[in-house]
Amino acid sequence: MLDVSTASFIPRKITGPQEAAAVLAAEGAAIMTGLPDEETAVAMGRAIMGDRAVRCGTQFEATKESGRVEAMKMRAQPADRRGRKRDAGPAEERMVAHNDGFAFGDYAPDHLFLWCERPAASGGDSFLIDTARLLDLLAADPGSTALAHFCRTVDIDHSEPNYPQGGFSPIVRRTPSGRFQGRHHPYLAPVEGPLESEHWTYVRAWQDAVVAARDSGPMFRVGPGEMICIDNYRVLHGRDGHSDPLRKVCSIWGWSQDAVAIPDGPLDIVVPRIPMAS
Repeated sequence: MLDVSTASFIPRKITGPQEAAAVLAAEGAAIMTGLPDEETAVAMGRAIMGDRAVRCGTQFEATKESGRVEAMKMRAQPADRRGRKRDAGPAEERMVAHNDGFAFGDYAPDHLFLWCERPAASGGDSFLIDTARLLDLLAADPGSTALAHFCRTVDIDHSEPNYPQGGFSPIVRRTPSGRFQGRHHPYLAPVEGPLESEHWTYVRAWQDAVVAARDSGPMFRVGPGEMICIDNYRVLHGRDGHSDPLRKVCSIWGWSQDAVAIPDGPLDIVVPRIPMAS
């Protein structure tokens, strides 16, 4: 079986916005230290994006209770006609690796900043997966070249159940600004049609590769006042399960001029309707 563990990585710790921007561009993620509060963290996110920053702000505060409430609302939503049903899962489970804002398609933020106010007493460690590295590993393996080709060339459905995005695109692509984008979340599906059954084989193989990278690669802890800075187009993220009701992490979403599309206002992750074009 192909070893994909090296697609997962522990980001370097850095101290300033210019260094953070350089490390993000080269490596996909970094950890900023010394951020005492949420306001400072948001300001740092904007500083990292620099002159190309358009929008930056806290999207949600991740706590066990907020996750429980959101999961309850999602479970109340019906399955779609393909049988897909939204389920955020309990805090005690390891997260599915994902890009934040995946439900919004092109309107997902191109930058993500996860600021830690209080880590879990135990558990809750973070993981990152570089999809560019993962694709390179697949492309270099004789048994996985067809999967790599599929990821690059075949349009699939990236929407969440009952919230269509209005179009389809490959798992991996280059954005109009030239950025690499590799995507994963629990609801990926082939486009409906005569090739749907064949394409499911590749979609599930991509999901299996991401799970293997997550479960065989390293995890790391983030302390109070630290912030994971992520290229949200390139790098998947998530955390291990935990049961600490006091754990609090703020998910800060940033859009730069390099983003594919920029929403005019707040996005609702519980009812993720695609916004009107800005």
